[in-house]
Amino acid sequence: MVDYCFKWNYADGVPGEPLTEAEAQTRDDTGEEYTAIMPSRPGAASPTLVTLVRKTGVVVVTFLDDPGRKAVEYTFIKKAHENLFLARAHIWTYPNDEPGLRLSDSSTHETVCYREDGFVKRAVKNKLERSQETIEHTGVLVDANWEPIPAFGDYRSIARFERRQERLSS
Repeated sequence: MVDYCFKWNYADGVPGEPLTEAEAQTRDDTGEEYTAIMPSRPGAASPTLVTLVRKTGVVVVTFLDDPGRKAVEYTFIKKAHENLFLARAHIWTYPNDEPGLRLSDSSTHETVCYREDGFVKRAVKNKLERSQETIEHTGVLVDANWEPIPAFGDYRSIARFERRQERLSS
């Protein structure tokens, strides 16, 4: 079951403005932003959020931790041949399980940027140790970063946490 909203309220852990399926479909058809609220993935308590903005060719998949805070976020960008490419991943860890902590309250923030040519840049900021490390790699296989643009209502493949698995078929 997929629910829809316009903007997710991270502070309260609820949809910002709930949308009916028909309202979300209209937003999809016109390229306007909306969020599909997917059931929680196995072993997780919070839903997975898929935010689409077809007009700009961006799809953001957000995995919430059990207290409902952003834990992992994948940003897909539309590329040639009507496909999406996972261009960026963010990973946040928090000092405790307190719900409602903001991203600025995270103890670490990792950003991984991918390019189609296999160049990957990983930056890890540890706020507790006040340190930052940046590592660059070349020749990384990025085949699993490609994803078909999802049809309205079918977000299973793009909402996968594990990107090395085979894509799910419709």
